[in-house]
Amino acid sequence: MAHWRIPLMACVVLITGTAIAQSSDQRPRLRPLALAQQFNPTAAPLVAPRPKLRRFDTGRTASSVAVHKVVLEQTITEDVVAQKLTKAAVVTTRADAGDGIGQSVTVSSRQIARDGLLMSPRPQARPEGFQLAMAKRKDRATKYSLNGSVCGLRGIRGYSVKRVRGKGACGIAKPVKVSEIDGIKLTREALIGCDAARALYRWVHDSAKPTVGTKGGGLASIQLIASYSCRNRNSAKRGKLSEHAKGNAVDIAGFVLKNGTSMSVLRGWRSGEDGPTLKRLHKTACGPFRTVLGPKSNRFHQDHFHFDVAKHRGGGTYCR
Repeated sequence: MAHWRIPLMACVVLITGTAIAQSSDQRPRLRPLALAQQFNPTAAPLVAPRPKLRRFDTGRTASSVAVHKVVLEQTITEDVVAQKLTKAAVVTTRADAGDGIGQSVTVSSRQIARDGLLMSPRPQARPEGFQLAMAKRKDRATKYSLNGSVCGLRGIRGYSVKRVRGKGACGIAKPVKVSEIDGIKLTREALIGCDAARALYRWVHDSAKPTVGTKGGGLASIQLIASYSCRNRNSAKRGKLSEHAKGNAVDIAGFVLKNGTSMSVLRGWRSGEDGPTLKRLHKTACGPFRTVLGPKSNRFHQDHFHFDVAKHRGGGTYCR
């Protein structure tokens, strides 16, 4: 009986050793193809979904239509790129699925990022008049409270001061000091009466800002060089009293634009670059102001504009 126990034990040892060897084998094994097919790398989107645009309301202004058009065109362009990138990701990942799932996803993502820059189209050109429309929207958005305003208009920023009493007929009964007109700064405070302040507001709001438009980014400030001053016309020793002596006049030497450049009456009136704009600013002041003088009037106004609200016979204007 002992003679058959030895072969039996040898078989048991051989079978057990084989099982142990198989369980201790640390070599990596390929996953079944079915697992690779079940893995769907496109389950999570590679490109974040875009929010839906609000429905376009009727009755919008021309400026809002221009802005809406730019946003819509930009959104459509970005969505087209997103669709192309997602499609490229699906094709690349599925094609490489058999080579190893982790490696194929990493390589395809890098390739997509590189190809995405090549496929991105140039941005669409903005519609004509877009900058002007945006400038007007910004101007309309400027609102003022009554606190800090004078002469009954929110856009005239300043404060009231005590009555100005000057020599002889000089003086202002109800003076104000104005520092800003409809969002446009004055380089120095204007000591004037409310008639002149309201005329200045009307000219800046209705004419000066639209005339400058988007030139240099738009109008930033007005170079004011004179307001109230007890003196005769043209600072003469004899003659009629100037409207400056009554708080009815302002003198303007130029205009500063938002990009830091300036339009000087002295240097720009006869230039081809600033001349047309300065002449238009001079012309549009005739109406809000009763007297408008510039470089073509006389030698005393070669370097500035003179605006005043003096009353003329017949209620007319004097503009030179």
